[in-house]
Amino acid sequence: MNRVVKICLFVAVAIISIQATCGKVVKPFTEQPVQVMKVADHVYFHNVSITYNGNHYFTINGGNENYCKINEYDSKGIFIKSYDVGLDGRAIFYNNDDGKLYVKIFGSYLYSVNLEEENAEVELSFVFAEDNSSPAISPDGKYIYEFIDGNVRVLDFGTGKELNTFRIENYYFEYGYDISIAVSDKYLFVWGDENKILAYDFEGKFISEINLPRNGYGFSLSYCNDMLWFAEDANASEYGGNGYWYGYDLSGRYTTRAKAVEIKEIDSASPK
Repeated sequence: MNRVVKICLFVAVAIISIQATCGKVVKPFTEQPVQVMKVADHVYFHNVSITYNGNHYFTINGGNENYCKINEYDSKGIFIKSYDVGLDGRAIFYNNDDGKLYVKIFGSYLYSVNLEEENAEVELSFVFAEDNSSPAISPDGKYIYEFIDGNVRVLDFGTGKELNTFRIENYYFEYGYDISIAVSDKYLFVWGDENKILAYDFEGKFISEINLPRNGYGFSLSYCNDMLWFAEDANASEYGGNGYWYGYDLSGRYTTRAKAVEIKEIDSASPK
């Protein structure tokens, strides 16, 4: 009899435990992302994208193809050199699969970039559906994700062929913010507001909301070196000006602001 009572109690506790677990929403991110890098980025017009090749960061501006500026920084965010490849950029990617830099321009083309010779070559033509979109590359270099007004297009990186499209319902419906996306190995990131990021899985299912401590520039949303990035835009002209890139850890590795500053943050010298 006692054994039967014990079994019944065990089952009841197990059911309650399962119900409690199923009722919880497990967030994959820290509630407060930690800033671990700040990079001063001197550009003409706008700060639109940042990428990382395993050793160095590369940023690109947008707004005028006659004033192109790709800036190179070391792993601590210290300025190295600027390049002009004649592109009006909307996104810059480093493809881990082939070791090349690519730029999506204003328009529907994707270019590969040779920084040593300061030139660019068309790789994919007429593949993007929105001239101003700021797409993202998957970490494995196989796919490009373009976000347009709630629709996510998945493109084959090698051919530009559209492989899939799906819709997410919640995003920040403001021009510039509604055409920008960032991608990690697990999640898609889009703007939920000027200071809020929404994370989705690769089928468009909502995962989590990330609140930011400052507003960001819509086109600039990026993900590289295991950090979520966005810019405080220079909003400059042909005379140039400083914008700032902020890199945030979402994993909880840096539990305090002080620890993050001690380890990685550099407010780099402004390149002119």
